Amino acid sequence: MASRLRKLSVLLISPLLSVGLLAGIVAEHRHYLTPEDFEPYHVAAKQAIESFPYSIPPFSGADNDDVPKEAQILLKPNKILSRRYTDASVASLDHPRSVNLLIVQCKQSGDMVGHFPPICYPSHGWEKFVDMERDWVVDELRIRGKEYQFRQTENGQTRICTVYNFMVVPGRGIVRDIQGVEEAAEDYQQRYYGAAQFQVVFQYPSSDPMTHQQSDEIFTTLMQPAVPVIRQLDTTLKTLKPGASQ
Repeated sequence: MASRLRKLSVLLISPLLSVGLLAGIVAEHRHYLTPEDFEPYHVAAKQAIESFPYSIPPFSGADNDDVPKEAQILLKPNKILSRRYTDASVASLDHPRSVNLLIVQCKQSGDMVGHFPPICYPSHGWEKFVDMERDWVVDELRIRGKEYQFRQTENGQTRICTVYNFMVVPGRGIVRDIQGVEEAAEDYQQRYYGAAQFQVVFQYPSSDPMTHQQSDEIFTTLMQPAVPVIRQLDTTLKTLKPGASQ
């Protein structure tokens, strides 16, 4: 009798283990998040970027229509803000000051990897000659980024393009360059938060260079209203429940 019971128990163990393993797989699958689960974050991110003001005294902004279609296809952006800010004060009449601001936010961090200054500008004929780490403090927020400088000569005239650049990865905060975005792209859950990139771009003739003091002053002025935008972009969905979209 005992022998028959042992045989019966052996026969039952394998199916029971299979059922338990299947139940574990189903339970684990329910903890996987889908891109749809992150839509509330992306809606809030888009609204935050759209709230960026046109008027930042003494600067007044106007939207650019110069975002290449190729870049839009590559980035698959949730939101792109491309805007030119010009100093509208009387003090700037003799020496006009203007700067371009670009904010790009993508739904998947991997889409950002191919779009950052050391790749984009040389592909359009600019030669990079400065690549340095920079830190700025704006309203007690430390912005860790990069300064890139490029030059281009046409018809004997050389122009300089200085780019102040940084990234925002939700939950990781401000990252200095593309490496932080690449690390997020490797995480199958983190990647669906995407990433945002900020570029402040100065262009001027090499015969009339802009000093660090001048460009830092403009950058700090423009980034003051960007602080709440950055904080929103760094806000993760702490109440997000796995499988919420299922």
